[in-house]
Amino acid sequence: MNLAFWRYQLILGLLYIFWEEFFVMGGILNQLAFNFSVFYPLGFLVGYRPENEDLRTAYLAAFIFNLLSYLIARLVGYPIESVILVVLDFVSLVVVLKLGLYFGRRAQSEE
Repeated sequence: MNLAFWRYQLILGLLYIFWEEFFVMGGILNQLAFNFSVFYPLGFLVGYRPENEDLRTAYLAAFIFNLLSYLIARLVGYPIESVILVVLDFVSLVVVLKLGLYFGRRAQSEE
């Protein structure tokens, strides 16, 4: 794995640690807000610096990070409400990352 992958993992981990205390209630809206607060900054970074960042590596890092968070939740014994919410979580990850990419590219092109 390249350096960008580990940098993305570090960014996602720090954002996760920061935001986990704010989003403690269950539900789909809470999960969407949490995904936005964690994955949008990564998408924005990749969109803002397209010549230095790798889109495929960002998606891979986001998917692996999300998978690891579910794995850790299962190992600790945290109940996962439903498989549908897990699927919606991964779909929202892609949507939020694309949204961050879009706004990052727009912000970069305005300079």
